[in-house]
Amino acid sequence: MENNFIIRAEHLIKRVESPENLLTILNDISFSIAHSEALAIIGASGSGKSTLLGLLAGLDTPTSGRVILDGVDLQTLDEDGRARLRSDRVGFVFQSFHLLPNLTALENVMLPLELGGHSQPREAALAELEAVGLGHRTGHYPNQLSGGEQQRVAIARAFAPRPPILFADEPTGNLDGKTGAKVSDLLFAMKREHGTTLVLVTHDKALTKHCDRTLALDNGRLVTSH
Repeated sequence: MENNFIIRAEHLIKRVESPENLLTILNDISFSIAHSEALAIIGASGSGKSTLLGLLAGLDTPTSGRVILDGVDLQTLDEDGRARLRSDRVGFVFQSFHLLPNLTALENVMLPLELGGHSQPREAALAELEAVGLGHRTGHYPNQLSGGEQQRVAIARAFAPRPPILFADEPTGNLDGKTGAKVSDLLFAMKREHGTTLVLVTHDKALTKHCDRTLALDNGRLVTSH
């Protein structure tokens, strides 16, 4: 059964200490994500969406419950082990782009390829930038690029190592509607081309329409899945 899924969340609970009391951010969350599926996680601000994404990616650990990511129980790994797993199997696209300001577009895309020991990082990065329509902007630094261009560089960087799983946190959140729609179309076109499993947190209804399934959170609980 487990082989049918690339991610399984089992009874996830996340609590944090606050000055007044113990806050429950996620309360008994369980679901599975199939290979190559596109899943949207929606909900109001403070409902636990980004916390859930962080647990699924192994960026944080649950108070109880477990996440099985591509056949590996994250609870069995230490922080270094989770980092290695992410490096091998996971890509990220964030709302604020997270490009390194002192590196060109090409160097930003080359970085995960070099860290992963790719045999031809420059050639692969150039091909990826061409694929996102930025072959003519390879030598530009992030502050010389528009928001939409920066997010396209971030998408190229995320897909370049060919991760089986891509996590996206509000990928159109800092973009205007027209630019966001272009970035959304690009993200899903590349997801289809590479057969990537895509898990995204979003308020953008246009993004959710592209997804195979939607999970809705309300005050840390899973309220709908369709």
